[in-house]
Amino acid sequence: MHLKLSFLAVSLSLILQLELHQDFAQAASILGIFSYHLSSHFLVLRTFAGALVKRGHNVTLITPEGMPPDIEGVRHIRIPKLNKRVQDMLESDQLLDFFGNKWMESVMAVTMLSNMSNDILTDDAVQRMLQDRSEHFDLVMMEPSGLEALYGLVEYYNATLIGLSGGTVSWNTEELAGNPAPNIYEPISPIGYSWDPSLLNRINNWIHICEEKLLKNLIVRPAQARIFKNIFRYSEQKFEELRQKYSLILINNHFSMGRVRANVPNIIEVGGLHLSEPPEPCDEKLQKFLDEAKHGVIYFSMGLDIMVQFLPENMQQQLMQSFAQLKQRIVWKNEFFNIPNRTENIYVIEKAPQRHVLAHPNVRLFITHGGLLSVMEAVYSAVPMLGLPVFFDQFIIMRIRELLENPKYADRAKKMSQSFRDRPMSPLDTAVWWTEYALRHRGVNHLRLNVEDISPIRYYNLDWLLLFGLRFGIVIGSVIYIGFKIFMKIREKQRRRRDRERVSLQIMLLQSRSKIY
Repeated sequence: MHLKLSFLAVSLSLILQLELHQDFAQAASILGIFSYHLSSHFLVLRTFAGALVKRGHNVTLITPEGMPPDIEGVRHIRIPKLNKRVQDMLESDQLLDFFGNKWMESVMAVTMLSNMSNDILTDDAVQRMLQDRSEHFDLVMMEPSGLEALYGLVEYYNATLIGLSGGTVSWNTEELAGNPAPNIYEPISPIGYSWDPSLLNRINNWIHICEEKLLKNLIVRPAQARIFKNIFRYSEQKFEELRQKYSLILINNHFSMGRVRANVPNIIEVGGLHLSEPPEPCDEKLQKFLDEAKHGVIYFSMGLDIMVQFLPENMQQQLMQSFAQLKQRIVWKNEFFNIPNRTENIYVIEKAPQRHVLAHPNVRLFITHGGLLSVMEAVYSAVPMLGLPVFFDQFIIMRIRELLENPKYADRAKKMSQSFRDRPMSPLDTAVWWTEYALRHRGVNHLRLNVEDISPIRYYNLDWLLLFGLRFGIVIGSVIYIGFKIFMKIREKQRRRRDRERVSLQIMLLQSRSKIY
C-alpha cells in the first residue's frame, strides 16, 4: 500500500514538473507599442502586461516616459518625444478646435499620428533594438488605430499581431479584424455623430462614416505608408498585407454596457480587465467622511486632467451652490482648482481612490464626464450615473434629485452590474488565454473573416438577392403580363361593342334617309 502511494506521489510530481517545463517552454517574447498619453489606457495595459509576466512571458513595452510606471518584470523602452508632442498639443491655441471642429480634429490627428510613428521608429533605443540581431519577438501587440507604420515591426520580427484597444469598437477596428460590413457602424470620432435612429440621422451618420473613410484612405494611411517604406524599405503591397495580419483584437468593452453587436470571432470583449487589480487605498479622513454620510454620498469626477482643465472658471461657484442645496455629502475629485471646503457636506480631493469610493455602500450617485473606465467602475459597483459633458452651459440640480430619489435608477444599475460581473472567466484571464491562443496557433486565420477569399457576390449575399429578385421579378412579370392580357381582352370587347354600335347607327341613318326620298 505504501509502495503504491509512493509511486503515485512520484508520478504526480513528474507530471507537474513536465507541465511546468512545458509552460516555460511556451514562454514567448512579446513586444507592446502604446504611444497615447492617456492614463486610462495604461491602467488596462499595466494589468495585462503584469499578468503576462506572471505567466512566464518576456514583455517589452514601448511607451511615453512615465506612462505607465515601471512594471516589475517588464523591460521598458521610453520615448521622450511622445511626451513633448502631447505637451505641445495641450499648449496649442488650436486645442479647443480639436474638440469642436471635426475637420480641424482630422488635420491635427493626421499630423499627430505621423509624428508619433516617426518618433517611435527613429528613437535611438528602438533603433538599437532593431539593429540587435539577437532580439526576437514572437508577438507584437498594439492599439489598433492610426499608427500603421508600426506594422513593419510585425514583418521585421516575423511575429504574430494582436490588438489591445483601450476604447470601444469603431468601423476601423472592424475592418482590421476582417469585418468590413458590421451590423452596427461606430465612428472613430463621435463629433457630429448622432445616436438617434431616425432616418434623417441615419443618413447623416452614413455621410459621417464615409467622410472618416475618405480621410483615413486619402490622408492618414498614405502618410503612414510613407514612413513605413522609409524606415523598413518594404513595398506598399506589404503595407496593405500587414493591415490584414491581426490575429485577434482585445476590446475594452462588454455587451452589458451598450448595444449588442454581431462581432467576428477574433474580436474579444475584455471590458473591466483593470478591475482584476485591488482598488486604491483610502485614507482615514475620507473613509470617515463616507462612513458618516447619513443621507448618502455623491461622487463627482471629470476624470483625466486633460478633461478637467476645460471646466469654465465660473462653474466652480455654480457647482458649489448647487451641491450646497443637497443633503447628501459630496466627494469632488479636482486636480486643478484649489477650492476650499466651504460647506461641511463637500470634500474636495486632488486624487481620489475612485474604485474604493464607488464601492462604498453609501455612494448614491456618480457624476462623470463619461470616461470608459469610470463607467465600467460605476457599473461594476452598481452606482447610478449622471453624464456631464466637458462643455456645458448649465448644471441642472433637478436631474440629480431625480436620480437620487427615484429607485428605478438604482435598480437598473444593480441589474447592469450583475450582467457585467456574470462571466465564465474574468476579463484578465480571458485576455491572457486568447493571447496565448494566438501564440499557440500562429496566425489564427481561421478566426478572421478573410474577405479577399470570398467574392463580393458571396460576401454580400448578392447571389441570394439575385435569386430572390429573379423569383420576385417572375411573379411580378407574370402578374403584369396577365393583367395586360386581361386589359387587352377587355379593351378588345369594348372596341367591338363600339364598332357594332357605330354600324347600327349608320344603318339607322341610311334607313331614315331612304324614307325621306
